[in-house]
Amino acid sequence: MAFAKFSSDFLMNNYTLVDNLFITELLPNLESEEIKIYIYGQYLCMNQSKDNSLEEMGKALGVAPSKIVETFQFFEDNGLVKIKSKMPLEVEYLCLKNQNQLPKKYKTGKYSDFSSHLQTLFPSRMLTPNEFNEYFGFLENYAMDQDALLMVVQFCIDTKGETVRYPYVLTIAKDWASQGVKTVEDVEIKLNDFETQSELMRKVLVALNRKGAADLEEKQMLINWTTNLGFNQEAIICAAKSSKSKTFKALDAKLNEFYKLSIFTEQEIKNYNKHREELEDIALTVNNEIGTSYRELEPEIETYIVPWTNKGFNKDTLKKIAHYCFISGVRGLEGLNSIINNFYSKGIISNEAIEEYVSNQVHEGEKIKKIIEASGSMRNVSSSDRTFYQTWTKDWGFTDDIILFAAESAVGKLYAMSYINQLLSKWKNANVKTLEEAQKANTAPAQKTTPVPQIKTRDYTSEELKGVFGNNNISDSDI
Repeated sequence: MAFAKFSSDFLMNNYTLVDNLFITELLPNLESEEIKIYIYGQYLCMNQSKDNSLEEMGKALGVAPSKIVETFQFFEDNGLVKIKSKMPLEVEYLCLKNQNQLPKKYKTGKYSDFSSHLQTLFPSRMLTPNEFNEYFGFLENYAMDQDALLMVVQFCIDTKGETVRYPYVLTIAKDWASQGVKTVEDVEIKLNDFETQSELMRKVLVALNRKGAADLEEKQMLINWTTNLGFNQEAIICAAKSSKSKTFKALDAKLNEFYKLSIFTEQEIKNYNKHREELEDIALTVNNEIGTSYRELEPEIETYIVPWTNKGFNKDTLKKIAHYCFISGVRGLEGLNSIINNFYSKGIISNEAIEEYVSNQVHEGEKIKKIIEASGSMRNVSSSDRTFYQTWTKDWGFTDDIILFAAESAVGKLYAMSYINQLLSKWKNANVKTLEEAQKANTAPAQKTTPVPQIKTRDYTSEELKGVFGNNNISDSDI
């Protein structure tokens, strides 16, 4: 049975055709024996009358059968052929145009010593041509010394065992190369760093409740914490002990967070952790009072709790506000946030100030309720009622007895509040100060008024009107 044949899309007749992709991409970097084997194999595919066997091919080319098998394995690794059977050897040539990308090949002689030493590091198995090619590619692209890469391979074997595969090794090598580790001396310094960190690593593992040894990635994290981020032993152990998730990745994320916040010492970490615990306690207290529940507190802390505490509100104050909001029907953190910001705008931050404000508002509401009832209505107090009352008392200067008298005068009116506003405005213009003056003004017959001279009007510019009405420029002295 023929051991080599074309696939259906590679079928040709009467001549041996070599694909240009093979000539341009592969041939310049192959050994002469590898070129002869590939082309002669194609020849046998086209000439089935020839003795198509591994032994006869070896005789024709003067190449050992083992070398032919090794070469076809190399070709298979790189998508040139498919080995359909090993005993007996049966090879199917593939169409190169169907391959997505042909890997770059390197002249074996350039890395012959490296290849020999690399293979000795894996005594229990033979490295494939593709594996060698990956190591060659790394050396070409990262300019690391060959001996330095061999030391990296040995280190990975010591860490992971001989079963370690080249993707893992080259990931480590690329990381080190990006840090400037490219010579034997550089690798020795890197390995010494790992050795120096061993005692600290043991303490970190204990703090994380970890059994067993750290892997290479974790060792590199530790070096990064001490060398690049600048944390000392005490700070790292403190962070590890306080970490809720006992993993290196969680600890790495926490230390990077501390680095961004310029928190470096053990005491600073303790203070920060204590503060975070206090913020979580505040969040839980607020949620309990206002009747909300969240699975994750972190978003709430960042969005609401931190801004509130930065404005000066403490746990007791926020608890009181949340409690009052719940009773008054305000639900959710957004509604609570509006109330808190309103208090802050008024300078009301302390527990005592809030209690005084609420007490005053309740007392004021009772007064307004009497005014509404005096006008003949039984409705609840509204926000506009409070605004009117503030204007009547603080801006216009009327006492409660005058306001109540005006409300009594509004009984039976269709729009009682509008009537009260009109009446009090009239009294203000008349400079009424006491209840007696209000009663007299309300019962006095209408006086004949002197005709007011016609005021000549004109059109005003926008700037002129802004000067009069802009920024609340109207004052008592203008009226």
